[in-house]
Amino acid sequence: MKKVLALTLAAVMVLAALALTACGDDGTDLSDSKYVGKWKAVEISLKDEKEELEEDWILTINGDGTGTIDDGEEVSEFTWEPTDEGFKTKGDMKLKFKDDGDNIKAKILGADLTFAKQ
Repeated sequence: MKKVLALTLAAVMVLAALALTACGDDGTDLSDSKYVGKWKAVEISLKDEKEELEEDWILTINGDGTGTIDDGEEVSEFTWEPTDEGFKTKGDMKLKFKDDGDNIKAKILGADLTFAKQ
């Protein structure tokens, strides 16, 4: 099961970088949003398996509706907007981040990727 989780994590990294690449700033002011700031990926879970992440994936959410994700090798830019459950990225591929109180989670290829605010 660890091999499946490791392969899923690799696929998640590639797809997240692609999914978060999007268009530029549209002049939106989201500076009061609780999502603005830096978030670090701390856990990945697939079905009943959970694993802490040792990789430094940093999600930066800016108050102007833009953001970046840095996977340690590449920095990708995206735009975002709030939703009833959290926020979503906009662009060619979309990701929805759900707020669970302390953390935010995105589902990619059936795996949940959890980010904690730094």
